[in-house]
Amino acid sequence: MSGNNAKKEFLPLRKLLNESLLRDLIIFIIFYLFILAQSWKNIFLTLFPVITYMFSLFFRLINANKWRLSAYDNTITYNPLGLEKKHANRLIFTALLQLILLFWIGGESYYHPQLIQTYDFFFNVLFNFIYTFGFYWILIDIWKYSKIAIETKSSIEGNSEILVNRLDLKNFKLIYLINLGTFILLNILNLVIVTMIEFNGFLGIMHNLPGTGIESSLPLKISAISFLIVVISPLMTILLFYLIYKNISSINPSELIEKLQLLPESKQNNIIETLKNINHKYYRDFSSE
Repeated sequence: MSGNNAKKEFLPLRKLLNESLLRDLIIFIIFYLFILAQSWKNIFLTLFPVITYMFSLFFRLINANKWRLSAYDNTITYNPLGLEKKHANRLIFTALLQLILLFWIGGESYYHPQLIQTYDFFFNVLFNFIYTFGFYWILIDIWKYSKIAIETKSSIEGNSEILVNRLDLKNFKLIYLINLGTFILLNILNLVIVTMIEFNGFLGIMHNLPGTGIESSLPLKISAISFLIVVISPLMTILLFYLIYKNISSINPSELIEKLQLLPESKQNNIIETLKNINHKYYRDFSSE
């Protein structure tokens, strides 16, 4: 299936789902319902775990269905975004931690409302740290797994794998520094602002909790930087993954054909056709050769 004769295949929803994806979805929904049951009036903080989980779901969907890309040749390793399963596991873990923190602070607002102001500092620092750490975590070892490779058992080739492309060292260093710098900068700013809130309330924003008002309790003071963190972390992650994908998915057809010369012709054709099916860009590249 290639070229103009290729037909688009639309998969039913049941074929897109697998056990891991359904497990994550059910656990997340149950935890989220526990929080909603506390009657949160302001949903801003509940957006953090939702955004984290949506990224986890994206990677889980790719991981669950990526095998369809190489259905014609399972010797091709196509990981332009690294190991999606690892990304999904890390993100769902941090999303659940965020939900646990929200459930805890919501419960405290009912059972110990007089202590909420005592928790302001620790909650703000820890909650924003976990949120930003999730997006930082999935990129710290991206260089190990982000690649396109072809497994081969050819004794002539001498290697068990032909490396088509991988994240080069220069781009990895740039991505790593941007990722680390963003993570550290956001958390330092958050720590500074939270500290200022503790001393004089500067840049503190009142956030009503489910139990706010009980025993004349005050709302939770959240850091103003939280409104930037909730947007900057995912946007920076999208940008960095775009740069990684662009770097990895750009292959030189001439160089690849040269690397495949020692393989049987039928095997070469099968690999090239599979690559064309994986990415339509490759169809144009190889057709021009």
